[in-house]
Amino acid sequence: MSKLKKILNKRLRKFYLQRRVYKNANRERIAKRQANKIGKTEFSGKSILEKSPNLDEVNNLGYTKLGVLLNSEKVEKLVGELNRLECFDPYRPELKRFKSNEVSPLTQVANYKREDLVGIKEVLEIANDPKVLTFAQEFLGATPTISNINAWWSFGEKEAAEQAQFFHRDVDDYKFIKLFFYLTDVEMENGPHVYVESSSNDDHFKKIRRFSDAEIEETYGKDKIKYFTGKKGEAFFVNTYGIHKGLLPEKGKRLILQVQYSINEVGVENYVPQKNESNYNKYVNRLLIK
Repeated sequence: MSKLKKILNKRLRKFYLQRRVYKNANRERIAKRQANKIGKTEFSGKSILEKSPNLDEVNNLGYTKLGVLLNSEKVEKLVGELNRLECFDPYRPELKRFKSNEVSPLTQVANYKREDLVGIKEVLEIANDPKVLTFAQEFLGATPTISNINAWWSFGEKEAAEQAQFFHRDVDDYKFIKLFFYLTDVEMENGPHVYVESSSNDDHFKKIRRFSDAEIEETYGKDKIKYFTGKKGEAFFVNTYGIHKGLLPEKGKRLILQVQYSINEVGVENYVPQKNESNYNKYVNRLLIK
């Protein structure tokens, strides 16, 4: 067996093992033990954040909103960089890669490849922002690993049929958190992120599947279901182990950037670190750049 296959098999075993730990208290205990072995790092430098995010909100509610962190000029520059890349339909692998203005009528969601996103200077700057990393470290209890960077378009006037458009939990690691940036204006009709407040702390709905709106409303009540509308450039941290979904836009299209921070590597795919001459922390970025 090749060295790569051994690494992938070990990661697969670890990934699926943590998905079988259902009680929140047990997941927290394992995460704390792993975090203590890793230790912490001091991050410094210029930040897009004026103040540190609210850790209590994330621990209690499962999220904290950060306001507008990128002005229109910076958003347009970033969107321009993304528009030069090709997308893919994660639910229809038979379709060839395409530009965001050349989307198949069948496509509801168009993702960018992580390896391409890593090549965008502005994306890496956001992912490695010192105050962002410091906050991720405070939440995780250890030096964070950037375990994924993703960006995708969601297109309106179509019926929700993809998995992420129904309520679910992400079970990616014992502990992880995601940073979201809206790169288009998002009102109710544009497909806001939807989150069930405080659901990251309970033991309801631990079976890994999609849940109906009726199931969620009956257990938590409608008042706990929060809709994240916002202007382009707005950002928020979310613990997506809590129950959530992304609404499909009723009209228009939505573009979102997401950076995931975790204790361990996540998922089942092979990471392909890209060459990069930056001086970002090597441990934090070990899965992305070399």
